[in-house]
Amino acid sequence: MKLNFLGKGSAFYPVYGNTGAYFLYGKELYLIDCGETAFDHLYHLVDLDEIEKVYVILTHLHADHVGSLGTLISYFYCLRQMQVHVVHPEHTIVELLTLEGIDKKGYVYTERLPENGAGLTAEPVEVKHAADMKCYGYILSDGEDCIYYSGDSSALPEQVLAGFLEGKIGRIYHDTSTHDSPNPSHCFYGRLEQWIPAKERSRVFCMHLDSPCEELLKEKGFQIVEVVK
Repeated sequence: MKLNFLGKGSAFYPVYGNTGAYFLYGKELYLIDCGETAFDHLYHLVDLDEIEKVYVILTHLHADHVGSLGTLISYFYCLRQMQVHVVHPEHTIVELLTLEGIDKKGYVYTERLPENGAGLTAEPVEVKHAADMKCYGYILSDGEDCIYYSGDSSALPEQVLAGFLEGKIGRIYHDTSTHDSPNPSHCFYGRLEQWIPAKERSRVFCMHLDSPCEELLKEKGFQIVEVVK
């Protein structure tokens, strides 16, 4: 399972675009988040006229993660007469889309990822990010490859770390910040250093960057997600 990143930046560092990823399985499109810059980038990367099914897995509802979801849904429904599958454990996404004027006929909402051609499963893991909103990371598996995608999270869940160190989770894609605080909403890289042994850091991919900190993170042994051009 190769994730293609549409952006790797945080909300307040738009230079890198909104963090989100996609992959294709035949004519099926799988998206993780759909931030403000996502649809425009995707439009220039993927021949959307060839797509027959779309699944969007959402980590949480901040604008840099769902800001162009309405546009994506409207594009496929109005121009292709297709419904987008919107996946999020919280029904609040339906409320948000309704406030945006997105017709419920344009999408199918489910709390869990339905059966799909890629055989992909997406186990939601509640994470610490915003006090006023439930947020989730996902353990993603296609039967051969198993990865963890954190979304925005200040901590690495114990079950994920254990699965990673045991080799059950092959790679981690994690929100990484250069700023530390007593009540963080993002993950300070120093915490990742504490949790991840040096010999395992090449399997950890940093994303949602808040500054041009790639060299610092590479020096620590971590990898950086690559944005598709």
